[in-house]
Amino acid sequence: MKLGELSKFYYTAAETRKALGIDQDTLQYWARKGRITKVFLPGRSQAVYSRKEIDELADQIEAVILAEQPKTIVFRKATVNDLDQEAQLAHLVFGEKAEMRDQRRAFLEKNPDTDYHLYDQGTLVAYINVVPMEHQTIESFMQGELGNIWNIDLNAIQQFEPEKPTECLIIDMVTTPTVPPAKRSFYGSRLLIGLANLLADLGSRGINITKVYSASRTHTGIQILQNAGFEVIHDSGNGRFSFMLDTETSDERILRKYRENLQVWKDGKVVQIADNLMSEGIKAKQSTKARSRSGRIKNQPHLLCESGGTWYRSACRARSEQS
Repeated sequence: MKLGELSKFYYTAAETRKALGIDQDTLQYWARKGRITKVFLPGRSQAVYSRKEIDELADQIEAVILAEQPKTIVFRKATVNDLDQEAQLAHLVFGEKAEMRDQRRAFLEKNPDTDYHLYDQGTLVAYINVVPMEHQTIESFMQGELGNIWNIDLNAIQQFEPEKPTECLIIDMVTTPTVPPAKRSFYGSRLLIGLANLLADLGSRGINITKVYSASRTHTGIQILQNAGFEVIHDSGNGRFSFMLDTETSDERILRKYRENLQVWKDGKVVQIADNLMSEGIKAKQSTKARSRSGRIKNQPHLLCESGGTWYRSACRARSEQS
């Protein structure tokens, strides 16, 4: 059941289960016990659920998970000193050719904000590379035309700059295969939480990410990307799938904090511009009055408006709208 414009306010049952990470039986049980509220919209026989209520509950669940997880779990930005462990884990998952030690170092030196590690008791158990990159290079990679992505021209790597529309490529999203499946799934979930927090941080810095791309041929990698809400955009036919997450159209929960933070940053930018305009307008108006008193622009009232009045009133209106 599609909700159309109502999707801004409500989740379907399937969307609610996905947001909370529960099955149908649990959803029905929680609804019966009043833990979540069923809403029946006019003309619809199937219940929907308040997006605000479900998102808040999902945040609470996530907070409990983080609080209960071992204190030895650490997600942080990687440095060049961490790359040996990353290369070893890449070797373990993809084979010796995936180590690419020199190339990984070159990527990180080109943009230090692209590599993030998950550690358990000091051992690297998962990592993710999120690299801002020019579109043509990403497109070639998605189509399987590049061979090894680590061998690209470093000029294709971009920096995270406020306001600039940016596309990112997740090169690797890896979890260690040396632990039981349940533990590996936990590491994958924790990696996604780290990705969500990373995106939220970029949003708070005004980084305008338009799309995030990735590709995988491993079962675990595909599962992680699908759980994050990525959509398949290309099937190479050899087990390799290309994925995309459109931050401007997707309503996936992993993007919620990013969009909220980006909007706060944009609102703050507008207020800052308005404040600057007001300041300049006041200065111009004061200067105009001083010149008027000195007789320099006597009998030329239009200069008062051009020098300060219009700027000042425009700034006041802009500032008022943001207050």
